[in-house]
Amino acid sequence: MKNKTFGFFSAALTAILTLVTLVVVLVYGSNGGQVSTLVPVALVAAVACEVSLLFGEKIWTDFTGILAAPLLAFTMMTVLSDGIWNIAEAVNGIKMVGMPELAGMNYALAGLNLAAIITAIITCFTQKSK
Repeated sequence: MKNKTFGFFSAALTAILTLVTLVVVLVYGSNGGQVSTLVPVALVAAVACEVSLLFGEKIWTDFTGILAAPLLAFTMMTVLSDGIWNIAEAVNGIKMVGMPELAGMNYALAGLNLAAIITAIITCFTQKSK
């Protein structure tokens, strides 16, 4: 742990936030929320990218670190666009095609995913080992 830097801990935090996001997405989908099949795949790929950064500075880790942020951004935009009716119906109090009871999970997914995106971007610009 002595030779670990801020970038290492940022990558670990991103991996943890992404795993939590994956769990919330799976729970959201099991409760009836609309989840594209590419969303869990993108989240697993983002976790793999961030975990690869934990093994130190390698030639390929520059690319995996950069790849995690767009994967997380894709996940966020897909989940928000698929759940927009849940949020709209919860705000307006009208029940039409969405599930307003899932709007809270949409907010949680957006918050978790945004935090993971920010930490992934920070990780791209930091050194992972001394």
